[in-house]
Amino acid sequence: MIPCIKKEYQNVVISTGNIINNELGQRKSNEELYDGLKITLHSDPNVERVVVEIDELHGRVQHATEELTNRLTENQRSEISIGAKIFLNNNSTVFIEQAVDTLLNILNVTHVDNVVLAYHPNASGTTSPVANATAESTTAAPAVKSPCSEANPAPSSVSNWSARNGAQGVIELKELYRSLEQYALNQKITQLGIADLDAEALAELHKSAAVAPTIAQVNLSTCCRVPTELQEFCAAHDIQLNTHGDPELLLPEEQFSGLAPGYTIDWSLRYQVHVRCRGVLTAKGYIVGASRPIPSASTSAKASA
Repeated sequence: MIPCIKKEYQNVVISTGNIINNELGQRKSNEELYDGLKITLHSDPNVERVVVEIDELHGRVQHATEELTNRLTENQRSEISIGAKIFLNNNSTVFIEQAVDTLLNILNVTHVDNVVLAYHPNASGTTSPVANATAESTTAAPAVKSPCSEANPAPSSVSNWSARNGAQGVIELKELYRSLEQYALNQKITQLGIADLDAEALAELHKSAAVAPTIAQVNLSTCCRVPTELQEFCAAHDIQLNTHGDPELLLPEEQFSGLAPGYTIDWSLRYQVHVRCRGVLTAKGYIVGASRPIPSASTSAKASA
């Protein structure tokens, strides 16, 4: 059971609040998420200095809600830009809807400026352990080699999304993207984006889209340049091409289960709030949707015997 939730909810939502306020920002995304969840879930809400709110009715644990609200309202809505990235490893349009609806609800806004979808149904579990991330962050960081300095750099994931996920992966991606399109058509999301696709998969998605993606993200952590065909496709279709360093699997199940025993991650997202005129990052946080496995009929029968 999650330490600060006393009831056994089937579904829970965990919001880290503004991690910039906790000095967790500007690090690797898996480290930010892990430490943000650890602070939120393992703080005693009865201690005066702790600002963790528990919504027992909806099964939510939210950290520093008032501070986040202040950050979002200190400027007019037209003066800030809110962007989010949804990390999904399971094919579920319900998870997409849960993620977007929860984002709008927790930030208390009617729309966000952009949402990028990262879908990796066959994600490689290569995320580095982060159990001691907070302690290690105070020590000198080890030197990191540039992939370009290696004699034989590993092939970029941007070039093999189609190969790894196949035609079925593209079909699933289109279904998930269609769920996001409904929010764009209802003016709840201004721009849609997609992460880590090769040119072939991006072209397939673009061809069938009712609301074409205007943002494409590629991970350059294991390569030195964006493939030419992807650059050309984005240039020809007015798609902004950005780079990122997020892992395919943001937080492995074994690490999450150490924080929230009995629950597994359904979806996770990161949001960032910038002041438009200055480009200043004023808020950044993570929201996670998790659930408990539904017991099978045979398991329930044994339990009641």
